[in-house]
Formats: sequence, structure tokens, C-alpha cells
Amino acid sequence: MNPAIPVIEIDRSSGFCSGVNRAIKIAEDKLQQEEPIYCLGNLVHNEEELERLSNLGMEFIRHEEINGDMKTVFIRAHGEPPETYSILRNHHASVVDATCPVVLRLQQKVRKSSRQFRENGSGLVIIFGKPGHPEITGLLGQTEGNAILISKLEETGSIDYNQPLHLYAQTTAGEEQYVTICRRISDNSLQQTGRNDLVTVNNTICRQMSQRAPRLREFAKNHDVIIFVTGSESSNGRYLSGVAREVNPRTHVVGSPYDVDNWFAGARSIGITGATSTPLWLMEEVAGRIKAIVENNL
Repeated sequence: MNPAIPVIEIDRSSGFCSGVNRAIKIAEDKLQQEEPIYCLGNLVHNEEELERLSNLGMEFIRHEEINGDMKTVFIRAHGEPPETYSILRNHHASVVDATCPVVLRLQQKVRKSSRQFRENGSGLVIIFGKPGHPEITGLLGQTEGNAILISKLEETGSIDYNQPLHLYAQTTAGEEQYVTICRRISDNSLQQTGRNDLVTVNNTICRQMSQRAPRLREFAKNHDVIIFVTGSESSNGRYLSGVAREVNPRTHVVGSPYDVDNWFAGARSIGITGATSTPLWLMEEVAGRIKAIVENNL
């Protein structure tokens, strides 16, 4: 008796978040009108999608490569600091701004807090996130030097607590870690000042992001094997693939269909999921590769 063909399911709640989807759509529409378009940094942390966009006419550049010959410059969903816009204006470049609306609102809040503290002569903006991440660069650029970046709990000890503190998180930050850090900062402030009104916590993690991990845990639990599709540079991919592996040890991380191996012995169901920078078309190609492998094993 031949073994049954396993069910192959793509996690439809995974893949591009709305901000990345919006940026990709803006890029595709603009690329139909003119060529080339110069994107500041990689639009997404996924090599396969970057190659597709490159074939459509998008060129990816570093900030130091901006010059007056670049007619159209694309700003990705991560956003940019004000300095970048000034540089582009000085080079008379046309700007296509695809900053995620959620990121844009966060930038405005950070800028308002920074300005308020500057006017009052006291106060510190604290941003929780990943050092060097482009969103963090954009957020710190909204401040007037009265902001610090915190990336781990141990760094909360170096904060000057004798002032008002406004806490913000990178939109893609881990919610559990942010809650822990906010609690520690609030406790430290109370212990050192005797006041409980100096710390303002702003919940700025994207709701789509905060819901990804719980949904992924359920998805991973319901399949015998999980294939997690992500680019090698995606920090979100590293985090979420770790979440999947905690629930399902038979989780394999791949970047393309060619990375898929024969991992499906005895599996009745196979789940395919991905990071916020993973396109649906790539997960569909991975599904096709898996189908070919399991059918070959029958």
C-alpha cells in the first residue's frame, strides 16, 4: 500500500506585512513608468525578491552613493532620518517615499517627545530596538540628541533616571522583551526617584508583528514538518523561525526552493511559512519543490 501524499499548506498570515506590501506595490507601479529607480538600501531582506525587483529596473544603493545623476530615489518602508531628505533635495532628486505609515507615525511621536524635552530643558527619549537597523537610524534622526537606544535589559542600568523618560519600541521589536525592559525601567525610576510619574511607556510595536508569533506557534503545532522561508539578512526571519522551532523541532529554514531537501519521511502534513520580508510567490515555489520531492518518494 502506497503512503498517503502529505498535505502541503502555506501559512496565509505569514509573508509580507502591509507596510512591505505597500512599498512593493509603489515600487512596481513606479518601475512601469520609468527606469531606473534607485532604492536606498535593500527594499526587503530577501535575496530572491531583490533579484526580481532588480530585473524590473530597480537599483539598490548605499547612502554614500547618492549623486546628482540619480533622477528618482526610492525610500523603503523602514523610513529615513530628516538628513536623508535634505541630501536628496540638494541633489535635486525626485523622492518616492514608501515609508510604512506605522513607522511614519512613530517617527512623528519620537520627534514630538524630543522637541518637548528640549523646550522643557529636561527629559530623555528611549528607543528599544536593534542597533544599526534602518528603522532605528530613521527614529534616532528625529531627535535632537536627547535619545538613546536600548537593545537589551542590561543596558537599562546606564540610564539617568532623574528626568522624564519616554519609551518607544521599534515597530518590529519583540513584544515580550519590550514589556520586560519597560517594567525594569519603571521600577528603576521609582526606586531612584521615589516617583512613579516620570516614565511614559508608548506601545509602538506593530500589531501585525505582535500577532505573528502566537499565530505561528499554532501553525507550527498543527504540522509535522515546518519549512520557514526567509532571506539570510532578515532579523525578523531569525526570530520567527526560532519561534517555530521551539514548537516544532522539525523546522527547516530555507532561502529558496533549491535549499529544500528530503526532510519529509513519515510526514502527513507540511507547513510553509515565512518572515515579513518573504513574498508569497517564493513560498508558492517552495511548495512546488516540496510537492515534487514527496511525489518522487512514493
